[in-house]
Amino acid sequence: MNMKDFVGAIERSYEQMEAIIRSLPFGTILTDLDQTILFHNETVQKIFKRPADGINGEVLTTYVDPNLLDGIAEGTNIHIDFRGHTFVLRKEHTTINDQLYYVYLFSSVKGLEEILSASSEKTELLETVMEFAFDGVVMVDKDGYITMLSKEYAEFLNVRVEDVIGKHATDVIENTRMHIVAKTGKPEVADLQRIKGDYMIATRVPIIKNGEITGAVGRVLFQNVGGFNSLYKRVKLMETELKKYKGEFREQNKATYTFHHIVGDSDSIIKAKHQAERAANSDSNVLLLGESGTGKELFAHAIHNAGSRAPGSFVKVNCAAIPPDLLESELFGYEEGSFTGAKKGGKKGKFEAADGGTIFLDEIGELPLHMQVKFLRVLQEKEVERVGSTTSKPIDVRVIAATNRNLEEMVDKGEFRLDLFYRLNVVAIHIPPLRDREKDLGQLCLHFIEKLNPIMKKKVDGISKDAQRLLHQYKWPGNIRELENVIERALNMLDNGTVINSEHLPAKLTDTPSNHSVELLAVSIEKAEKTALMNALKQTKGNRSKAASLLGISRSTFYEKLTKYQL
Repeated sequence: MNMKDFVGAIERSYEQMEAIIRSLPFGTILTDLDQTILFHNETVQKIFKRPADGINGEVLTTYVDPNLLDGIAEGTNIHIDFRGHTFVLRKEHTTINDQLYYVYLFSSVKGLEEILSASSEKTELLETVMEFAFDGVVMVDKDGYITMLSKEYAEFLNVRVEDVIGKHATDVIENTRMHIVAKTGKPEVADLQRIKGDYMIATRVPIIKNGEITGAVGRVLFQNVGGFNSLYKRVKLMETELKKYKGEFREQNKATYTFHHIVGDSDSIIKAKHQAERAANSDSNVLLLGESGTGKELFAHAIHNAGSRAPGSFVKVNCAAIPPDLLESELFGYEEGSFTGAKKGGKKGKFEAADGGTIFLDEIGELPLHMQVKFLRVLQEKEVERVGSTTSKPIDVRVIAATNRNLEEMVDKGEFRLDLFYRLNVVAIHIPPLRDREKDLGQLCLHFIEKLNPIMKKKVDGISKDAQRLLHQYKWPGNIRELENVIERALNMLDNGTVINSEHLPAKLTDTPSNHSVELLAVSIEKAEKTALMNALKQTKGNRSKAASLLGISRSTFYEKLTKYQL
């Protein structure tokens, strides 16, 4: 390195280190290997009682005993007497462009020892300060306007230093918090910051002069763009490994849907959505009632995502899918050695996994009676006890349960505990079946077509009128789930067409008359009876005895049919 490059490197380091050293609460001096003072802060000026820049260029041994300086080991503290006071002196080294320099820290005995030992956070902050000169640095004034930007940081941001000086930090740096630190005076150490689609690690500290916040200085964890990209790749590799081992947990414990995913404008579904939106604003237990396939899980996702627990876990449990002998350990977890085959170290259960979030218990009506007792205790005491443990752990969980069974009838039969029913039935929401949402049928069909088109590489854009008629006359016992199944089947039956026709629908929708002839006859008879009763009453001007006589039936039979048809 020639002298020009050497000096340039030092000057750039001064520019970056100046703000950091000035902001430190103790005296700081930067020297070369000959202990010539290159830079110091105001605290040093006060200790040595010299004017600004008065000791730059002087040798530190002028003020401190050379034997002490030569004898101090790096990273250790010694006590020195100076001008009638006792100070702690600490020596560190730093490397700038492969050149070695010394950093000396001066403080009162109490001051430096507190900084170095009072808390790990302060110690970590001090260690990071020693590395500031190597990295991209930005400095702002108290209002958040940039006063200095290092060359490394400018290269990473793809800007010119001279163009951004004087601009507000938020106009130059994505997701910056420099202006916030300059306002609050609170340091932020090792904070993740996303810039240009990548993550970097930023540390920000306030600049304090005479007890007042005059700005802030921040650094990023890279020496140059290449070094940062290398670090980013390593982080991404670790993230990939983490997903490999924990991907299943994260996938199963995340709420995917919101209220925007609930399709439909019918009165019944709008009513259910409004009830669910109100329930999302509280932590009360929710009970979702409805037939299989109506979308109860979708509502559970939406309630969680719309509430204050959205950042927490959303743990799904299908009570009917877990064998009864495994249900307790799955829900509550177990300790090591609690039974044959128990994992080393034990395992936390679903309730612990949902701590701070929501647990969704689907098919709650299938919960065995002995498990209902344990579950009730969790709801009442807000604590869970693992299998094989003698202690309980407090948990903070919001419960959303769902069932397609009539729990009140189960309570009457002794199949479901009454006290548990009341605990769950705080906010009950009935999800309507598809047969009560005929207005939504066309909208739902188009929704599923749009959803399945890219997956199945199709270009379907509609349904023929004949196919629509068949869809509307079907009763949909499987509800929304069955409708999606029918639409997916129809797309599979299409070759290159863009419209779903009746021939693409399953036989259960197209072969309706022969399967329901008896039912249709009964309905026709009832309609005929009702019409005859109404005509007879109309002809006799409401005289029921005469009407019965006209119809050729007894008065008692006539009254029975009036009651049946509510006439």
